[in-house]
Amino acid sequence: MPRFILLLIYSFCFGSLFGQVVSIRGQANDYAGKEIVFYTYREPVSHQPYQLAKTTVEKDGNFVLTFSVGQAIEIYTDLEKYKGSMVVEPGFSYQISLPVYSPRTAQEAASPYFEPELYWLNIKGAKASDLNILVRAFLTDYNREIALHTVDLYQKRSSDTLKAIISRLEYRYPTGKYPYLKTLKTYCYGEMELVVNQQNKESIAKKHFASTEITINHPAFQHFFNAIFADYLKNKSRDFRKKEFLKKALQGNFEGFVAQLSGTGYRKEAAELIAVKSFYDGFFAGKFDKSSMLKGLQEAETLSTFEPLKDLLPGILSKITSLQEGNAAPELMLRNQKDVSFRLRPNGKFLYLAFFRSDSKESRAELDSLVSMNKKLNSILTIVPVSLDKNFADALKLWNDKNYSWELVAPVQPDLAISDYRIKVVPTFYLIAPDQKLILSPALSPTHNFEALFLKIYRESRFVQQKR
Repeated sequence: MPRFILLLIYSFCFGSLFGQVVSIRGQANDYAGKEIVFYTYREPVSHQPYQLAKTTVEKDGNFVLTFSVGQAIEIYTDLEKYKGSMVVEPGFSYQISLPVYSPRTAQEAASPYFEPELYWLNIKGAKASDLNILVRAFLTDYNREIALHTVDLYQKRSSDTLKAIISRLEYRYPTGKYPYLKTLKTYCYGEMELVVNQQNKESIAKKHFASTEITINHPAFQHFFNAIFADYLKNKSRDFRKKEFLKKALQGNFEGFVAQLSGTGYRKEAAELIAVKSFYDGFFAGKFDKSSMLKGLQEAETLSTFEPLKDLLPGILSKITSLQEGNAAPELMLRNQKDVSFRLRPNGKFLYLAFFRSDSKESRAELDSLVSMNKKLNSILTIVPVSLDKNFADALKLWNDKNYSWELVAPVQPDLAISDYRIKVVPTFYLIAPDQKLILSPALSPTHNFEALFLKIYRESRFVQQKR
């Protein structure tokens, strides 16, 4: 076989298996020295951000990132008050510009409810026929149609209005060469269909998920899938007629539940995804046996035959198990004021982790409360306040002003620490045993009776040791 044909075959095979490189570059002087991270969401179950690439903007404002993708995906980057977004295609290079840097206010930074504004990243040289421009134009028109016909869709449940909107959008945006756009339209139309036919939710679910391709990493698929299947077990359990149907699911029997779903018309891939979503939501629902829900997910990790889901299940499981009480605490690399890095290790005592930020009023109040508690308990409890300040100097100033006795430390990788310990608000606390196991996850704060609870835990641990 001619050499160049072999090279083409190898190129095609490796491109399919490992994806092709995407390059993103830009120039943003006001971001000089700041870190830019691009991520995506790979599945609709735990919907965890998955990092694709990160870089630090050079002093002259230039930045370049590269990563590989196997198909068109939507990616995001957090830019303080904005959440930048764009669609990337395998093998493409993009030159982008960022919004003017606008830091969050202290109140916004401290609030767990703050949502950055979605910002479509400007792509230099983009044409009207490019995928990004078509996606943005379609979503703009789609949202406009919904706003203009809210009463007809949400109150009157008008099928005629639904059909007319779809017809207009299809005329303006023929599918053309982009499968990504076709999928986007399919699930956007599905969401409108669900609004109009709430009483036929099951039939809409079958229409869009029973026998169609599972595009697990497409944001429109993820959003619509969650609209249909979020809290599936909780919703079904309200119907006494579903008691027998849910029996295997509530036992954490993955294969049995998948077989039941398949028996109602779902392809095996869809049935497996629904089962995993059901077990995951069921674990956090507070209504079902957690060990059974965890068993279902563990069985899925072993028995799933849907490869894209199987590859993602370890990450989905870790979201549940990584911070379970009784499990090992996530590794935490810290650095001190001298920029010396070290791994957090128990020193024969219990550890009380306190993640704080110096601009948080609540953090400062709890740090002050720790002072008196430290004097009483320092022989059995090591308190480790960890700064999440973007500027370490801000925390250092607080330490100097307050003359705290603890060594001031911060994570070597703040984003990783925030993700591993699922910190959504500061201050956040964890209690870790001398054997590095999580005891309270999360723990109470000093001003909410942590001391009394800790002393009870300590006495019980001493009693267990004396019985051995």
